[in-house]
Amino acid sequence: MKLILKIIIFFLFFINPSNETNSQIVFNQDNKMALLTSKLSGYEKHTNWMGQNSYNYEYIKNKKFARRGEHYQRFELRNGDCFGNEGWNDCENDRERVEFSSYPRQQPTGQECFAYSIMLDDNFIDIHPTNTDLGQIHQEGGPKGEAGGMSSLPPLIQIGAKRGKLNFGWHELTGSSDNVIDKKREYPLIKLKHMKGKWTDISFCLDYENKRMDIWINGLKVQEIKKSPINFVPKETYFKFGIYRSFISRYKQSETLEKLPTQIVYYDEIRRGNSIEEVDYNLNPDLKPVD
Repeated sequence: MKLILKIIIFFLFFINPSNETNSQIVFNQDNKMALLTSKLSGYEKHTNWMGQNSYNYEYIKNKKFARRGEHYQRFELRNGDCFGNEGWNDCENDRERVEFSSYPRQQPTGQECFAYSIMLDDNFIDIHPTNTDLGQIHQEGGPKGEAGGMSSLPPLIQIGAKRGKLNFGWHELTGSSDNVIDKKREYPLIKLKHMKGKWTDISFCLDYENKRMDIWINGLKVQEIKKSPINFVPKETYFKFGIYRSFISRYKQSETLEKLPTQIVYYDEIRRGNSIEEVDYNLNPDLKPVD
């Protein structure tokens, strides 16, 4: 009976295609969690490969609170919430996180567009100079380098809270593929105080063909970056979301504190497509809710 149950869980977690409408939480045999998501999102699933405590993540049904539809996601990160997997351990590398990786991954060709709605808890604290990332585009099979004196597989995009603002961080990568020079350029999007207790809709397109990036907040274009998103072509790219804190010792040292504050963030309407109209319902009201 246990063998049959494991086979069913394995099928749901790794093979089962996404649902047409409702998303659902599943666990594999290693207790790794995934959210099988609606086909309307452009994804099949979002997976947490690092581990979590019971309070770190909730998929909640509450139509009055959700941005659209009936469900939303709640992330909570407390001091000491660091986990690991094969080949990496946040606890040993000055990091804390509860974060999902989205599947399937994609090759960086043509144009990729992404969107998500996010709300900061009323008590959310900006912990700069520690980085707090709330959305990332990562790459697999791309260049390698160093960050903060440690080996790094640099991301393409990091959307993070810093100095009272949410910033679109683009990693301009130059040099050689095995010793990349990483220059992070940040573009302000919205003040954090305007994101507390209310939903903010974020959407952006990475145009690899026409070498530009465009970012919208609540349906209004706020940044046009007329540069190529990539200088090295990775094997594939993928979206990550949740709460990711890096170089946590910086905040502790600057504030002479032993602990970092708890941060709570809500997510909804996570989408991917090949045009802004496929992902941003402010610009295309005909889009159905993801759940």
